[in-house]
Amino acid sequence: MAGRSVRLAAAVLLGKLTGSTSRQLHLGGGTTLPGDVARMVDPQALRKLTASLGMGTVLVTGTNGKTSTAAMLRTILEGAGMRVGGNPSGSNLIFGLTAAALGLADHRGRIGLDWLVLEVDELSAPRAVLEIRPHGLVVLNAFRDQLDRSFEVDQVAQRLREATQAMPDEGFWVGNADDPRVAAMAPEGPRPKVRSILFGLEAGGAERPRLPVVSDATACPRCRAEMGFTAIFYAHCGLYRCSHCHFQRPAPDVLARDICARDLDHLELTLAAEPDWSVPAQVRLGGVFSAANVVAAAAAANAMGVSPDQIADGLSNFQPAFGRFQVKPWRGAQIRLMLAKNPSGLEENLGAVLDLDRSPVIALALNDLVADGRDVSWIWDVEMERISRDRTVKVVVSGRRAHELALRLGYAGVSGEQLLVRPKAESALDAVAELADPEIPVPALVTYTAMLEWHRLLGGGTGSSGAPERSSR
Repeated sequence: MAGRSVRLAAAVLLGKLTGSTSRQLHLGGGTTLPGDVARMVDPQALRKLTASLGMGTVLVTGTNGKTSTAAMLRTILEGAGMRVGGNPSGSNLIFGLTAAALGLADHRGRIGLDWLVLEVDELSAPRAVLEIRPHGLVVLNAFRDQLDRSFEVDQVAQRLREATQAMPDEGFWVGNADDPRVAAMAPEGPRPKVRSILFGLEAGGAERPRLPVVSDATACPRCRAEMGFTAIFYAHCGLYRCSHCHFQRPAPDVLARDICARDLDHLELTLAAEPDWSVPAQVRLGGVFSAANVVAAAAAANAMGVSPDQIADGLSNFQPAFGRFQVKPWRGAQIRLMLAKNPSGLEENLGAVLDLDRSPVIALALNDLVADGRDVSWIWDVEMERISRDRTVKVVVSGRRAHELALRLGYAGVSGEQLLVRPKAESALDAVAELADPEIPVPALVTYTAMLEWHRLLGGGTGSSGAPERSSR
């Protein structure tokens, strides 16, 4: 026992020293490298660190929405009087999780908090569950991401399923009833000690008439037959039923209804776990897809002992997470950073902007670095044609693949008069500022490394501000 304690203490000391040195020398934000060093000294560092928590750890995973959902859950718990930590930097691979825990620990490796709420990369989720043995796991969705890293969505879903199956007894699992692949992961059979909680949206006028092009779950996850949808909320999430095996969308345990997205800063909805409770809530986000993240955070918080009124109060105090609806000033204009790293993300964010926003200009930035995914062909699966229907809006395109993005927009019918190509981020920001209404934030839909660059230029800095040292996909 003493030997293990000495080993952990050495891992903590060297990890913390690495982090401070990295920041002092401007080598990065210290969000992953300390984890690398600590795990070299003690491979069990993450398990030992999280074992010292007063209550436990909750992991939030899925293709889209991890950062916002984890941040909302932390805000709710803090408002309820709990001591909470996490990885708001976004470093969500195993080394980043270790670094986050390390940063919260004292010299003996003790974390003096009740909970850790960590977002975790979907491909790293099984390993994180096995190491941390969390109290709870939240699975948001299984969408297509970077094909040169995540491969097909079925493989992403399989990793999420493995994480779910690895959950320890006495814990809880929160999953998306509206996503067929996630709903099919609900723990079954001889695992009654793992509490299963499904969340979802209620049909009420916000549905779409058809599946979007980016939909990836038209086949039944159990028998592979074609599924029919009677309502579509976002991407491939909605009300569904398989005509062959009759697998269908289960009734959510916690749902969001009366959803009203007035603009990109105001989302109103009612959260309910019928017949037990119902509470109105407001949050500073926009878009129907954001309602799914809200209800996921609410379902997890309720499973952790937070009352409905405390959930609503916490949501009202939530501030958008790093690069997710954040607004920053630039030379008289306001820029709203919106991460759009894959087909579903860009499709939903673009739809929200065109439906809810009044800015005379929008910005798009496309990079192809490792953290973004080298293959950018996914932009052809997004319905860019909607932009061409609004002939008054200007579009500034930027990034390493700005010209490919401009080509896609040209094929979508966006006229040359509407389009400005500015590959360099600072030049793009200047062009946006010239076209902007000073009173209305300009939506900037950007891929991952573009978001880091824009955030830095907008005064966000690096490291503690949220920029991880390497991919946090």
